[in-house]
Amino acid sequence: MFIYFCGMFISRVVMKVVSVRLSERELREIDRLVEYGVFQSRSEAIRELVRLGMENLTYLHEAVERLFELEKVEGRIPIDLSGATEQLLRER
Repeated sequence: MFIYFCGMFISRVVMKVVSVRLSERELREIDRLVEYGVFQSRSEAIRELVRLGMENLTYLHEAVERLFELEKVEGRIPIDLSGATEQLLRER
């Protein structure tokens, strides 16, 4: 979606509302970031933290895509992925 502003078209991202459950500790940390002025609101803080987390998981997405490509060629995925995500995150 684009909006016209000051003689140019600007991309506008449509946001969706999502309910999440956070521990008290996580919410306190988010509130502290808002209190310190790092973010203007809880929503902004959570949105940015999710974005950063997704950027950090790019390597995982790329690895899984490569495995799917191998599956197409070999007819199977050459490794068992059971619990692999948790293991990768622990080792990282």
